[in-house]
Formats: sequence, structure tokens, C-alpha cells
Amino acid sequence: MLALMDTRDEQKAWLAKVLASTGIAPTTLAQKSGLAPTTLTRFLNSEEHSSALSARTISSVEKYTGIRFGAEPPPPGMSESEAEPFDMGEGGDMASRLRALMSGNAVHPWRLKSRALETAGYHPGDVLLIDLNSEAIRGDVVCAQLYDFHRMEAATVFRLYEPPYLYAATFDRAQMAPILIDKTVGIKGPVVLSLRPRRHH
Repeated sequence: MLALMDTRDEQKAWLAKVLASTGIAPTTLAQKSGLAPTTLTRFLNSEEHSSALSARTISSVEKYTGIRFGAEPPPPGMSESEAEPFDMGEGGDMASRLRALMSGNAVHPWRLKSRALETAGYHPGDVLLIDLNSEAIRGDVVCAQLYDFHRMEAATVFRLYEPPYLYAATFDRAQMAPILIDKTVGIKGPVVLSLRPRRHH
């Protein structure tokens, strides 16, 4: 019985971290993982439900979220950087346009990869110019880095700057969790201009 309780406690702690990381409700998580809607709520809330989660249930949640049981879920935005430095050497016409717009080394171009700002008008593939010398003000779109000091890693994200939080502007619920601006968050600068590559027909 002790081993079972230890397993249940570990599963509950893991599931709580998964829910916090994804920002979705247990019923929604169950449905999106291909499980019965009450699978997770019954496990979390029912005193009469004494069984641990099955291997199938854990595997289904792992497959949907990418968060393995026993692993520490990354904070929002840490699974993969949402943008990458724009390669001026391979940018073609876009690079030429950027060189004409960039007035100094403090302006850096980044190519957006995520949908985190889709309702604010920014889409994957857009090139966003960040001014490293400008201070962000409330309402700006900013480039920020999220630091994981334990793993010695950082992920780049683009969010709306609304101190004390950074917010996404998206229909993707997985990215909606606000990010508290603390010592693990570095604001690199505001977006001062964006360019959308031309579509070739």
C-alpha cells in the first residue's frame, strides 16, 4: 500500500506540473490526450478512487504534451525557442531590405517561428527587428529570453509586454499562460519593425 501511495503522489505531482505548464483544465487535457473526460478529474479529486494512473493513461498524456513522467516540465516557452536570428547571408531580397532599414548594430532581425503573436498581427516567417538600445514600454511587443539556470539553457520568446507579466496573443491555449517577469526573464528589446516575406507564385 505504501508503494501505491508513493506512486499516486508522484503521479499527482507530475500531473499538477503538466496542467500548470500547459495551462489547460484536466478535462480538456484528458480529451486532447484521447482519454475519457473524467479520467484525470476522478484521479485528482475523488477520495474513493484509490488506483494509480495506468501506464496507458500516462503514455497518452506524455504523447500529447511531450512531458515525460518523472521529468521536470519546462516553463512556458522553454520547450523550443520561438524565433531564430535571421541569416543576413542567405536572406536574398529580404536581407537587402533589412540592410536599408537597419541603422546600426543595435537593431537585430529575428525570424518568428511560433504563433504566439498571431492575434497581434505577427505570423510565423515574419522578420521582426529588435532595438537592443530601446527600453520597452507597456503594450510593446518584445523579444525576451527565458533562462533555465539548472539546465544552463535559454529559450527566446516574443510576447506582449504588460508588467509584471508577458502575455501571448494567440488562439493556441498551450501558449496562453502568462510569464512572470522575474530573474529568469531577460527583456532584450522591443520590436520596432516587422517585415513579411513576399510570396512567390
